[in-house]
Amino acid sequence: MSAHLVVRAPARVLIPRAVSWLEATIADGVVRAGWSCASDAAVVLGSGQRLAAGWHPPAPFALLRRGTGGGAVICDADYLMLDVTLPASDPRVIDDVTHTYAWLADLLLARLRDAGLDGASALTPVEARAAPPEQREAGRAACWAGFGPYELVDRDGRKLCGLAQRRRRGGVLLQAAMHLAGSRDRLAGLLPLDPALREQVRERLGKVATLAEVAPGFVPFSVE
Repeated sequence: MSAHLVVRAPARVLIPRAVSWLEATIADGVVRAGWSCASDAAVVLGSGQRLAAGWHPPAPFALLRRGTGGGAVICDADYLMLDVTLPASDPRVIDDVTHTYAWLADLLLARLRDAGLDGASALTPVEARAAPPEQREAGRAACWAGFGPYELVDRDGRKLCGLAQRRRRGGVLLQAAMHLAGSRDRLAGLLPLDPALREQVRERLGKVATLAEVAPGFVPFSVE
């Protein structure tokens, strides 16, 4: 991996950085983009996610909330994140919120294929929205237990790249994330979920693909 393109810092620094970039881009019209990995570990909730009052993950996990929606994720040294902020005048920002992901999904898919990934694809909106209710419920609890439009899956249908978005008047924040290595199902044991949902989340997180498995030659690249 090209280390010079990946910022490593505590999650409490990296997670709010994305929203601050969006505010700066709205102010000056400059595109901002960057890759990062946390130097510690945190459970990061979606912007609108609600869990039991007073809940906090066990040490060493911090508890943070990001500026984009969706379910919880574990942000750690094996979680590779990409933040991109675009001014509203950028041609990649279109009125259709869902299709705004398309260019980024295509770009990521092309670079992954260059790194040896074979048989992967981006989910169409129709495919993503055809998920059964139990999968959607699991995805609301943990992002990687569900699928969204234009998210990338490997040839076996395992989720490889997650996407998220935040819109403000004057600009858009797009986020992508992939797991470098390791198991993701430990998140199911951390969240305050009822037993049936916990097992659904655990099962689905156990099927997440990692770059080490499917595209070990992937190198973070400049996004403009």
